[in-house]
Order: sequence, then structure tokens, then C-alpha cells
Amino acid sequence: MSFLENISNFFSLLKQSNYDLALVYSQDSSSFYSVLLLLFVVILIVGYFIRDSFKKAELSKLISNITKVSNFSEFEQKLSKIADEISKRGLEIANKLNLSKEDILTKGLDLTKDFDIKQKIEAYKKISSNFSLISKNTKKYDIEELCKFYEEKSISLLEDNLLKQIENYYKNVRFTQSEAENIDFLVSYANSLSNPLVILKPLENEINKFSFTFNLELFKFIKKLDKNSSKVLSYALNKKIEELFCSEKERISIAILAYVLKTDEKQKVYDYIVNLKDKNHLQSLYFNFFGKSKDIDLDLAFVKNETEIVNDYKEYINSQITYNWKDLKLIKHIINSSGVLRVIGHIDYRNVLERIEKLENEVDFNATVAKILEVSRNAEKIAKEAKAIARSK
Repeated sequence: MSFLENISNFFSLLKQSNYDLALVYSQDSSSFYSVLLLLFVVILIVGYFIRDSFKKAELSKLISNITKVSNFSEFEQKLSKIADEISKRGLEIANKLNLSKEDILTKGLDLTKDFDIKQKIEAYKKISSNFSLISKNTKKYDIEELCKFYEEKSISLLEDNLLKQIENYYKNVRFTQSEAENIDFLVSYANSLSNPLVILKPLENEINKFSFTFNLELFKFIKKLDKNSSKVLSYALNKKIEELFCSEKERISIAILAYVLKTDEKQKVYDYIVNLKDKNHLQSLYFNFFGKSKDIDLDLAFVKNETEIVNDYKEYINSQITYNWKDLKLIKHIINSSGVLRVIGHIDYRNVLERIEKLENEVDFNATVAKILEVSRNAEKIAKEAKAIARSK
């Protein structure tokens, strides 16, 4: 029998057996199972409609409440759920979303207004992604106003709104070490765009408005930029700094030079001082750095510079040689340094060379004596051992 005949037969038997299901089952089990299958299908259909009705009510409530949330995380969670569910919940819910679209956009932007630039970029990308998904998932409802709004806003959020936020950021921010991480993130985002220069060029122009020679905070900021994240920007800014240190006329501030002297790049300061042609600035650096530390290479950098300034180079070199006359390595380092002969003169220079030769001879003599004494001690030890062996025999 067909499925419908089984159903009909079941109810006939049920009536004849005075509604005794056990008796019906014993008489025609196939009809009994057909009815069970029918009941199962009915339950599934009813369950589906109940669940769908519940989900519609839930999504409707979500659309109503999303504009009442107080933090972006909750807003993004609700928006993401709306984007995922809207295609399954019917025209009525889609129309409700259409009525709330402007309020949802306004709320999302309002919740990000106090974010730092890194958080704003992340937030705008999430909103844009969800708006794009909403546009895609509501096309089936043929509500042009709804689809068009979310499609256009998913694009304009990044190309207009976010770019304005980024512009406002780099035009008002102080470029300090604490902002290096945000700039790294901003540059990484810019490099993900089809035209990175729309962000990178005006950002670099804004940074270039500041003094690279006097602004220590800017210098620290540039040095803290991550070369892998900031790439071209980091390279351009560091190149500009390198050019300043190689210049013979640029006046790099004492604060920047003092900072670099504490790093592993202090050779740049030495070279800068050696090549500096600005007499007044060199004089200022002399008063602030020369003889003020135990950095002999820093002091010798001034000696190497032939620019005429008020100085005590000769007295300083003579005192260094006098106070450290037993330190052969240091004295040779000083005397072999460029400019020392010019400063102390040939006579004093020759005297120092003679002193060095004497010290070298003394060192050689002491080394020879020490070697002889060592050989003597070894010979004495061998002799004692030989005498001990002889006695044992």
C-alpha cells in the first residue's frame, strides 16, 4: 500500500479496535509506522516554525537594542549576528533593519570616537565588513534602499570616514616614542590598500614639518619605528637622520647628541664632530662635551676637527699622557689619533714616541724576566722531583 493508504488504514483500524494502539500495531505494523513517521514530520515542521518565530523575535529585539549598547565590543557582536541571521528571518525583519540603518551607523561611529587610531582602524574595518555582509544577505528581499545603503557605507566608511579620522590623527598627534606602535599599525594598514600613498605621503609630510635636528622626542620616535611594519616610512625618516649626521653644516642639538652617545651608535656622533664646519656650533659642543666624560674617543673627535675654536686640546692631551703614562695601549691610541701631532707639536710628539718606545722595552724586559723566572721555577721543580726519585731507589 501507498503511504496515504497506510495512514487511512491506520485510522480505520484504530476506530474498529476502540482506539487500542497495541491491537492496531499487531494487525498492521506498517500503517502504525507510517503514522509515526507522519507525526515525526509534523513535529519537525511545527518545531521549525516555532524556532523560526523565536529567532525572528530574537533578531527583531537585537535590531531594537543594538543602538542602546554602551561599548563597541557588544555593538560589534550584535551587528555580526544581524549580518549572519538577516538572510534567514524574512522580509518583515529586513524592513525593520531598513528603518534602523541610520541609527545603527551613527551608534557604531559614536562608540569609536574615543578610540586611539589603532582601535579605530580595527573598529571601522569590522563595521565595514559586517555592512558588506548585510548588503549581500539582504539582496533576496529586493529592498533597494537597504542593500544600497549598506553596500555604499561599507565602502565609504573606509575610504571617507576612516581616512578623515586618520588625517585628523596625524595632524594633531605628538610624534613621541609612545606613538610609534600606532604609527607602525597605521603604516601597515596603509600598505594593505591599493594606494598606500593616500595615507603615507601626507603622513610623512606632516612629520617633516618638525625639526629633525633639535626635536629629541621626534628622534626617539623615529628610532623606535619598526622597520618591518613601517617599511618605506621608517627608511625615509632614518635616511634623513643619517644625512644630518653626515652633514658638515647642520646643527644637531646637544640633547640628541647626548642621547646617541648613550647608544651603540655613538660613532655617528664622533664622525659628526670631526666633520662639522660650523664654528659656533662646534664651539658650543666643545663647551658641553669636551673633557666632560671618560670617553676618550669623543674628546679626540674634537682634536681631529681642524676648525679653529677656543680650546685646551694641547693641555688636555698632555695631561692624559701624563696621568696614564703606564697605560701603553691608551697612550698609543692617543698619539696615533689624527690631529694630535698638529696640536702638541713635533717636539712633544717625539718625546711621547720615545716614552712609548721606553715603555715597550720595559714591557719586553719585564716579560723576558718573567719568562726566565718561570723557566727557573720549572727547573727547580724538575730537580726536586728527580731528587725524590733517586732517594726512593
